[in-house]
Amino acid sequence: MDDALARMMELRDDPFQWARGWKERTGSKVLGFFCGYVPEEIIHAAGALPVRITGDNRVTSKSGAHLQSYCCSLARTSLDMALTGDLDFLDGTVFVHTCDTMQRLSDIWRLNACFPFHVDLVLPVRFEGEAALEYMRLELANFRKKVEENIGPVTDAALSESIKLYNRNRELLAELYELRREDPGIMSSDQALWLVASSALIEKSEHNVLLEEVLEGLGGSSGQSDGKVRLFAAGSVMDQYDFLKMVEEVGGTIVDDDFCTGHRYFDAQVPEDGDPIEGIARRLADRGSCPCKYLPSRDRAGRLLDRIEKSGARGAIFFQFKFCDPHSFDYPYIKKALDEAGIPSLHLEIEHDSVSVEQLRTRVEALLEIVRGN
Repeated sequence: MDDALARMMELRDDPFQWARGWKERTGSKVLGFFCGYVPEEIIHAAGALPVRITGDNRVTSKSGAHLQSYCCSLARTSLDMALTGDLDFLDGTVFVHTCDTMQRLSDIWRLNACFPFHVDLVLPVRFEGEAALEYMRLELANFRKKVEENIGPVTDAALSESIKLYNRNRELLAELYELRREDPGIMSSDQALWLVASSALIEKSEHNVLLEEVLEGLGGSSGQSDGKVRLFAAGSVMDQYDFLKMVEEVGGTIVDDDFCTGHRYFDAQVPEDGDPIEGIARRLADRGSCPCKYLPSRDRAGRLLDRIEKSGARGAIFFQFKFCDPHSFDYPYIKKALDEAGIPSLHLEIEHDSVSVEQLRTRVEALLEIVRGN
């Protein structure tokens, strides 16, 4: 386990080093994407490597000429990476229409980053009902066609194999989370969340092998929880690993989450029988939704409360980037449900270019004191 975990942890300081090496070794194409709703299986089946872009803790130098300061730092720092050449290994980028900022970033990116391949995936906002599923099937089929025209053929056989590979990855990540819910001391929360994030940076077959080795080592071990307070965390992207380490240092540990680079990334499986495109569409509809999508018959707050109860979490942290409208709109509704359930919570806003872990430390410590006092 130690060797496999160490190999994956080495990537954290340079998340794209594996993708660069993979491209050099194989001569194949690499496509960047921003959102967990991107059907990576289609890209993988075409022989390309899908790689997730999650911004960077940097002061921007070039993106300010294209994006206002009140756009979220995920958009501003990612565009800066593209304009300064830090993403020059990419052969294209896939955007999903989620929030207003990302929709507009797509146009700016296409006109200024100038990668050879650029595509927008316009999924429905209402993720429910047969009409929505049919629309998704058509949009995914159109996406497949564009990938075939620009990257390579996507046969049903190749797509089915990619689906199995990705389903296995989701199964392994779900097993990791289950082991940590049983005993969080077997692995710190910053390591666990990085194992999920690294899955979107490494070719899935290799990531599966590394995950299997990690899980094999964890299976017979007994962690030391040391009485840490179990916490649940929610938000969009979680890429602030120094923050997660700080939470562990002050006596807390995140045992489950609702991040799009965490639990939502591997939630639900693609049905492996029947039409693969329809299977991908059904998985996107069935997985835990983010605030960008609307499911009228599914109570998002109730779903989160159920997971909090099952994880044994005694408090919750909302962690979001400043100016993230979907999560800002979502917060009051979820906060009200937590208050009614008697679960203490904390709301934190950060920007990639001005993260102060020490300032956040005081607020996390205050939450832990409230939880311990209950």
